[in-house]
Formats: sequence, structure tokens, C-alpha cells
Amino acid sequence: MIFLKNALLIISIVGFADFSFAQDDLLSIVDDGKPETSQKVFATFKTYRLGNALTTEPVKKKHLDFRISHRFGNIYDATNPNPINGTFQTFLGFDNVSDIRNSFDYGLTDNITIGIGRSRLNKLVDGSLKWRFLQQKTDFSIPVSMAIFSDIGYSHAPTSEIYSGILKDFETKELHRVNYFTQLIIASKINDWLSLELLPGYMYRNFIKERVNTQNNAVDVNGFVTIGFGGRIKLTRRCSFIGDYFYNATPYFTNNTNSKNPLSLGVELETGGHVFSLFFTNASGLIENNFIPYTNDSWQNGQVKFGFSISRVFTL
Repeated sequence: MIFLKNALLIISIVGFADFSFAQDDLLSIVDDGKPETSQKVFATFKTYRLGNALTTEPVKKKHLDFRISHRFGNIYDATNPNPINGTFQTFLGFDNVSDIRNSFDYGLTDNITIGIGRSRLNKLVDGSLKWRFLQQKTDFSIPVSMAIFSDIGYSHAPTSEIYSGILKDFETKELHRVNYFTQLIIASKINDWLSLELLPGYMYRNFIKERVNTQNNAVDVNGFVTIGFGGRIKLTRRCSFIGDYFYNATPYFTNNTNSKNPLSLGVELETGGHVFSLFFTNASGLIENNFIPYTNDSWQNGQVKFGFSISRVFTL
């Protein structure tokens, strides 16, 4: 009986070695130290969001991500009669606040996150869902991670503010306060120091004010496609360069002097349980429902704002 057990053990070991590495012996399998070739890629990005752009990263199961985000005023504005004075009078824009946002994102599972938040701009309350349904593998057998994000926003601004500047000859409707945004996030960790992402999305607003692009006479539309690009370059163990850009694919935004595509550039710092995102952007809003359709400032005119985000994760 002992002989039979030993024989079976030897056969099992030899069979495993033959299946895994036909050309190697058992000792080389133990000693070569090679990682398994088909592991899931984690931490493609360090946080739920870069500067403006979302990432494929969800909040871990039973974890709560509490995030405080600030967006200040323009550091400089070349369109002002005396831009230098304006810069110092507003203390590089710190005296002016474009937007403030408090948000809570909770991990239902390791791949599904739900969130709520409130933004100062447009007094927007929103609820969101992010689902990462595909995860990259280290051997690039699956070269990308993919997630879908959907958000619904509700503005509780005064009715007079929502309809300001227009001739209102129609019925007031509660649905005019609602907007929607859906996005597919495709990301890949190229190597240890570079991560890139592509973010096609669709924005829809139930109510818009009539706006015309004077360059081509194109009018603003309720719904349109937007395409985002984002990236993270690791500089040190705890510091990374981050950036993202969104292109709105509708004629109204083409060469429009009053509506611009949002661009952000900055750094990401890790300090213990905190992750700080410090960046500059021409966008006033902090979430897609605000910054994608309503970015009016331009980097060319120096209309750049400083923003930062502090994230703290709690285990529940």
C-alpha cells in the first residue's frame, strides 16, 4: 500500500511537470521564481478618477470612498483689460470658487460601485453606477480593462436660474432639471510606469438654452457623443503625472469661441491612506454632466484653474 501511494505521488508530480514545463525538471520549477503568466492586472490607475476623467478602477467591496473636490477660479485671464491685476486681486484664482463637490462611492462588489454626490455648479445632485466587466491580464491575453459608467444628475437650482436669459413661453417641467451621462472606459496598463485610457461617452440634457456657434451657425443639441483620452505616467513610487482631454463630437463645439473642450494636467500624490490629485484645467465643473457641455474657458487665454481632490477610503 505504501508503495502504491508513493508511486501515485511520483506519477502526479511528473505529470504536472510535463504539463507545465516539458523541458524543465522539477527543481527548475521550484527555483526559477517566474511569476504566473496569466494574472489579473490591478491598480491600472491609483484612484477612481484622474483629473477630470474617470478610470476603470472601482471601489473595493464593502469599502466607502469619501472624496472632497475643489475647483478654483482662473489663475490668469487674457481677455480681461488688466489680467495681471486680476491674477493678484483674486490670489491666483483662490478667491473665486468654480465648483465644490462632496461624493460617496461604495463598492457593492469588487467590480460594481454605486455613488452619490453634490456639486456646487448648477447645484447638481447625482447618482452613479460603475461596472468593471473586463480586467486586463499580465500576459496581455486580455490587453485591456473595460468598465461602463452611468450617471443621472438633478439640478435643484431656483427655477428663475434654470430659465434665466430666455423668453419662457412654455410650461415649467421638473424633467427639465435632469441630465444623463453614459461612458465606456477602456484602459490598459502598458508597463509599470505607463497607463492609458480611452473614454467614449454620450451626454444628454433634457433642457438646453438656445446657443449658436457663430463660426459655423451650428446650434447646441440635447444629446451628443464625446470622446475622452487619459493617461498616468509614474515618476516615483508615490508621485505620478496625470492628464486627460475630452473632444465633443458635434458641430456646435467645432472652433467655438464660447464653448471649449476640457483639458487637465497635473500630478497624483500618495501619502499613506490618502491620494491627492493636484491639477490644472480649463473646466469649471467637477463631473461629466457639468464639465463636458459647459466648459467655456480656454488654455490659450490662460483661463486655467487649479483643482484638487482628496480621497479617503473607509472599510465598512
